Order: sequence, then structure tokens, then C-alpha cells
Amino acid sequence: MGLMRFASQNPALLTEERLDRAYVAGFDEIPTPGRALMSGDTLVVERADDSSGCFSIPWPIAGHGDWLIATASLMERERVYHLEVELARGLVFRLRDQLAAWQMLGLKVSDDVLTGVRDATRAFSRAAVRQATDRQGAAASASEAIRLAADTACLLVDLYAEQALALRMASGQKLTTLLGVRVNRVPQGAKARRLAETFNLINVPCGWGTIEPTEGNRVWHETDKPVEWARGAGLRVCLGPLLEFDDKRMPDWAYLWEGDVETLTSLMIGHVRATVQRYQGKAQLWHVASKINREKVLDLTDEQRLQIVATAVRTIRQLDPQTPVVVGVDQPWGEYRGAQASELSPIDFADALERADLGIAGFDLEMNIGYGPNGTELRNPLAFSRLVDLWNIRLDAPLMLSLAFPASAEEDPGADARYGVVAASEEDALLTPEFQAEWAARRLPMLLAKNAVQVAVWSQMSDSGPHPLPNAGLYDAAKKERPLLGVLSDLRKRLLA
Repeated sequence: MGLMRFASQNPALLTEERLDRAYVAGFDEIPTPGRALMSGDTLVVERADDSSGCFSIPWPIAGHGDWLIATASLMERERVYHLEVELARGLVFRLRDQLAAWQMLGLKVSDDVLTGVRDATRAFSRAAVRQATDRQGAAASASEAIRLAADTACLLVDLYAEQALALRMASGQKLTTLLGVRVNRVPQGAKARRLAETFNLINVPCGWGTIEPTEGNRVWHETDKPVEWARGAGLRVCLGPLLEFDDKRMPDWAYLWEGDVETLTSLMIGHVRATVQRYQGKAQLWHVASKINREKVLDLTDEQRLQIVATAVRTIRQLDPQTPVVVGVDQPWGEYRGAQASELSPIDFADALERADLGIAGFDLEMNIGYGPNGTELRNPLAFSRLVDLWNIRLDAPLMLSLAFPASAEEDPGADARYGVVAASEEDALLTPEFQAEWAARRLPMLLAKNAVQVAVWSQMSDSGPHPLPNAGLYDAAKKERPLLGVLSDLRKRLLA
């Protein structure tokens, strides 16, 4: 068994909830199974693997929330590591490394960024040399280095987005990227006009559990309505996911067939076939499946889920050869792998389907950012850039991003109880509608600047009525517009055709 040990000068931050979300990852940033626990005053990380790795843990950073930040690659040793110093080392290293990489590509760097990198490096240096003699002072310097590096990473991403977008739009042409929102009901009046002005794509869910609540009895009207509204408003339609590998999205009666892979496959493909036949010619994008990397849904193994998705894609291609098909994965960093063994990482699922040459047009990365335990951790914005680049290099396929971010940490009784807000605590009072809007205003341009990103969808239109994510909607529970919608509207006008 492999062990890493850390001492922290901020033990109050090492809560059980944070430790449950911590993990060690290798160079590919894919978590390996293990656990983090307190043994007296020492943080102990246990793994079956004894190779070196980067330890990641959610860490509060003033003005930014709880970022999942990582150490540099550490070997296992008897001597205890200083946690704050190692987290600062990892964050400063990644900042300097990304800056150098972008400068090699021609990025013109501002004085503010250079000053921030210099100050963060100096603060880390002070922490590193003090850790043997003044651990509390080292922790204070490390915390300063973390804050400075976080501030500078955000400035660097802003700079990258500005210059990358200017380069892509140098000819005067706006981006052809699709900007969408997922809706499950028809908006009315001024709200309908507002959404039609802001977005050029509407994502209409069409899951098996929704369409076929009882076996053999398909109910279409709740899907027909938003599809017809979107078409009438001149918007493109993304229909799906048709199959959601999620316990709550499967029809209850399907569990009668749990373990009978042949029957389940036939039933799922029957739903896919019926949906495509009904909406062929009305959808400009088929989202065939989501959360294909989820564990323990209808007792299906990784291989069985892949086979079902492959059969579904072939079925759509036979019925509708022209309309593009995308397949989605959940939690693309694979945070869940830190607590449970899984043979395939999220990108491995996509790679297996890509190698099968099924005619998949692209892959959807579902990132419910700042939610847990079934969401994506809030991270350094440079990590989101690296993720998109990694998927682009590995798969060489267009990407769709399904995004959400909370406007509040307060309880949301209409949301799926499996999701909690972990971007920041309610006591911090950091998460507000204005902070949500600022996050989108500063992060989405960087993602839209990536050539690989062809579609970006906000995953929740409204927090009124039943909805999956707490406080993520463009409209709040009282149906009032949040500032986020204004940000998305501005992005559409400035950047997108």
C-alpha cells in the first residue's frame, strides 16, 4: 500500500467532507482509487498504488471559492510533507508552465500578469525556505502564494481569451459556435423572446424515462412543445440525451429487467428508434447518450454500456445519416474514480467509441461545476483550458460543453437532492447571482476561444418547478431573470454569428 503524509497549519480546513473529495492523480490528471483521512494531526493518503502522483484537495481561496488544487508530483516518503507549501508549489508551477506554453505560441503578456507571477513565485519561495524552521510562517507565505497565483491565473486566462478570440475573428467573421440552453418547458412571452435573442440552439431533453414512463406507452407532448417553439423561433434543436445512464432518469419499470442485457438493449434501442422516427428533420443535432461513464446503472458493466451506445449510434445513422450525433460523458476529470475503482476513465470511454468508427460527430463534456458529489469540482481556470486541449489532442473530435454554475449555496428544495453546492459554503456569502454571472463572463470566452469547442449549452433554464441542479438556472425560483442571462446575451452579440 502506498502512503503520503501531510501536516497542515490549518487543520480546521481538513473536514471529512473535503477529505472525501480529495484524491491522488498521475500525470494524466486521472484519479486513482484511495482515501484521505486524519491520523491525529497528520493527513494520511492511502492508495493501492505506490507510484508518485499529485494530491488534489478542495481548498478555499479568498474571492474565488473552493478550488480543487493539486500539489506537484510527489513521491512517497517517510518524512511528512507541508500541505500548504506543496499546494502552493503545485499551483505556482502550473501557472508558470502555462504562461511559458502560451508565450511560445505568441501570447503577448501584460505587466499585471508578469507581476503576479513574480509575486506568487516569491511568496512560494519564502514558504519553501521557512517550512523547516517556521511552519506557521511558511503556511502564511504559502497561502499568500496560492491567492496570488489564483488571481494571476484568472488574469492570464482573460488575456488568452482576448487574444485568441481576436485571432479567430481577425477576418471580421464571428464564430460559428452554437450557444444553447436546455429547456424542459416552453418559455412564454417576453421570456421566450429573450431566450430566442440570446441563444441559437435549444437543447430539448428526450430521455427514455420521460418519454416512456410505463412500458409501451410513450408520451410525447412535453417534448413536442419546446421542439415546435424552438423551430418557430428559428432556433436549431439539439434533441437529447435520448439515453441517460442515471438511476433517476431510467424508467422505474426498466429495473424489472435489471441483469437482462439483451432485453434492456432492445428496449433502449426501441426508444431511440421511435424518437428519431418522430423528430427526424426537426433536430439539427442528436445527443444520443449522457453519463455513459456512470457506475451501477441497471447493473450494466462498462463494456455493456459502450455496446448499447454503439448500437444506438448505428441505429440513428441508419435512420438519419445526415444529422450529427454526439455522445456525453459526466465529470470529465473522473473525480468519482478517487473513491471507486473503474477500469475506464471518462476519456477512455470516448476513445473506445471514437475508435469504433461509428460516425460520432463529437463528444459532450457535462460539467456541473461547483456541485458534488455527482458534479465537477470548481478548479483553476487553467485546468479547464488543459482539459479541452487534452480531449482535442487525444480524440481530434469537436466538443460540446454542458455547463452549470451555482448562483447561491442556499438550500434549493426543488432540486435533485443528490447534488449539493460545494463551490463555496453558505457562510462565505461568496456565491451570488452576480458571482455566477462574473464566472460565466470570464470563463466562457476562454472556452469559446478553443477551436475544438463547437457547442456550449447552459444546462438549466429555470429553478422554478422540479430541476436537477440547485440554484443554477438563468431564472430563479421566482422566475426572475438572473444577471447570467445578460452575460450570455452579450457574448452572443459580440462573438457568435
